[in-house]
Amino acid sequence: MSVKVTTNANNFFSLLNEWQPSHIALDLIMPDMDGVEVLGALGEQMVTAKIIITSGVGHQVLQAAARSAAAHGLNIVGILPKPFNPKAFREMIDLPSLNPTDLLDGQHLQSSSSVPAITAADVAQAISNREITLAYQPKVGCISGELMGFEALARWNHPEYGFIAPDVFIAIAEQNHLIDDLTLLVFEQALPWFNQFCQQQRQNPTTAQANQLICSINISAVSLRNLKLFHQIEALCVSHGVKLHSIMLELTETGAMDDPVASLDILTRLRMKGFQLSIDDFGTGFSSMLQLVRMPFSEVKVDKSFVMTAQQSRESRLVIQAIIELAHSLDMKVIAEGIEDYATLQFLQQQGCDKAQGFFIGRPVPADEIDQWLQQRKLALEQQRLKALESLKIMDTPAEQRFDRITRLAKRMFDVPIALITLLDDERQWFKSKIGLDVSETPREQAFCNYTIEQENGFIVNDAKIDARFTDNSLVVNAPFIRFYAGFPFRAPSGERLGALCLIDHKPRYISERDSRLLSELALMVEEEVATNQLLCEDHLTGLLNRRGFEFRANHILQICRSQDYEASLIYFDLDNFKQINDGHGHQAGDNALLQFSMLLNSTFRDSDLIGRIGGDEFVVLMVNQNDSDQATILQRLSNTVDSYNQSIHSDIHLHYSFGITTTKSLSDYDLQQLYSLADEAMYKNKRSGQQLNMAIDLNSQPSR
Repeated sequence: MSVKVTTNANNFFSLLNEWQPSHIALDLIMPDMDGVEVLGALGEQMVTAKIIITSGVGHQVLQAAARSAAAHGLNIVGILPKPFNPKAFREMIDLPSLNPTDLLDGQHLQSSSSVPAITAADVAQAISNREITLAYQPKVGCISGELMGFEALARWNHPEYGFIAPDVFIAIAEQNHLIDDLTLLVFEQALPWFNQFCQQQRQNPTTAQANQLICSINISAVSLRNLKLFHQIEALCVSHGVKLHSIMLELTETGAMDDPVASLDILTRLRMKGFQLSIDDFGTGFSSMLQLVRMPFSEVKVDKSFVMTAQQSRESRLVIQAIIELAHSLDMKVIAEGIEDYATLQFLQQQGCDKAQGFFIGRPVPADEIDQWLQQRKLALEQQRLKALESLKIMDTPAEQRFDRITRLAKRMFDVPIALITLLDDERQWFKSKIGLDVSETPREQAFCNYTIEQENGFIVNDAKIDARFTDNSLVVNAPFIRFYAGFPFRAPSGERLGALCLIDHKPRYISERDSRLLSELALMVEEEVATNQLLCEDHLTGLLNRRGFEFRANHILQICRSQDYEASLIYFDLDNFKQINDGHGHQAGDNALLQFSMLLNSTFRDSDLIGRIGGDEFVVLMVNQNDSDQATILQRLSNTVDSYNQSIHSDIHLHYSFGITTTKSLSDYDLQQLYSLADEAMYKNKRSGQQLNMAIDLNSQPSR
């Protein structure tokens, strides 16, 4: 074996022509011509040598270069990140060339020079004989991981030449007026499979998204003006029972923008019929923002060249961020293709990408392998979920008021005997917060929440005794004798479903759409608590919420009140003599006065009320759905409690306070800052009028706006 080495591009190609090597080891970083340019030139010369790609630029870039080489029809043995040892190099020399299907993502690429014998007649015969089949690549929710649909991809295994890349036969079909026949063949195969798959998913009790699955199929720009083709596609959808809104027609950016006037006409008509439209390979063409704004696309697909280099390239990350922001501003969804690792998926989640596609999610597979992928995907998601749950260190922790407040609020709003916040590990459901239940955990196999965490939205059981899934469930036939269950999942900050906020009743019940929305809002509050650093939200002296923590939660509660037409009351308290105590008896006495007053507030108000210390001697309480008599009773109880406390201490450190109250019932529109102002105004009005706290309190008088 002989070896020649050069770092000069001219010398390299001279040696290549003279010497005809069996193997080429190519570094991507060279002085006068980078490795990607060299690979392109090797492809043009139809070099058959086995190629090893190496460099220190990072694994992702090496992978991208290998795909680029495969796209040029080159024989790639493998990649070697630097530094590597001689043994690894020697072992790679003996390896066979990699299959292009192992290198390329989704749409396989191949130089036409590698299959020179393929003709238009071959393609026409393959279409006629239905030799061109389909592979399906899954698409999932970027954050949820839920299956969103599939992209149907044409595949051709030639009886003589083997695998023929789609770019090869699709290009021949486009050039020889065969592309419409090929497109119809794809639809004829994809639609019956997709309809059957959706029906199977609807029969699965843990699948909630079967009616929302999308089948994406590529449309050639050459076909865009052929109205007859789209009428045929529509007829095929109807005959196979597939709703038009379940079909995503994917068009390349350059194809859609070649003739924007004609494209606008036909694309608008397709959207009016119900088809969804995706602009494929976005970011690689030269379309103007105005043209994109005008086009009626429902989805933008970020080109994989940006996604696959996102971890190494700041420019790629900036492009992805800009595309997501632009698409969302135009009310379009965003899907990223070419995702090959968890780090890239996390980056896309952080940017708000809607859907994900790529080898990390799933490779394109034949229809008969989809069930296997579903099982593997379910296991992978469960392992990821358990890892996220473990990392939060929330299981088997003491009860916390911030979670108990939500379960008590849920119990009161829905008038149920039991409200729970559950977390599910691999064997059990454990209750982080529980109202109306004595036990702390149950086996996971019995848990209704085991179904809930499979859902994107809520899971409702109106009557467990007549639901075949639960008639013999131990939690139904024995305590707590569940008849009605409503649960909504909540997620970790990274998107995994950890558990559920649950409502349980001992009698059958039905839940309205409005109540479902309320339950989802309360579950979101649980989600926010899981993601919140409690230390940043807590007043370290009193243990109450600080201003930041109070306002974060109060704004969410007020949002619920507005959407559900609930009344809320804000009470503003001022410890009138705090300064005198602090100045006359020292800071420790002042701190003790604040601490004692906070304890009296906690013992007087309900666990579901939101209490915070928002200033030096200022406290606030937010109450939901309380009538005037309830408020008067609570405030009178506070007055009595403070009086009782004052009788036990020296008169110099008695607690004297003022308060003002405002309710949302007299306001057509409001926000937290406005309620602050009105309650504060009412408090100072009370101070000016010399309000005595042991006198009757008139809650009907509201300050003028």
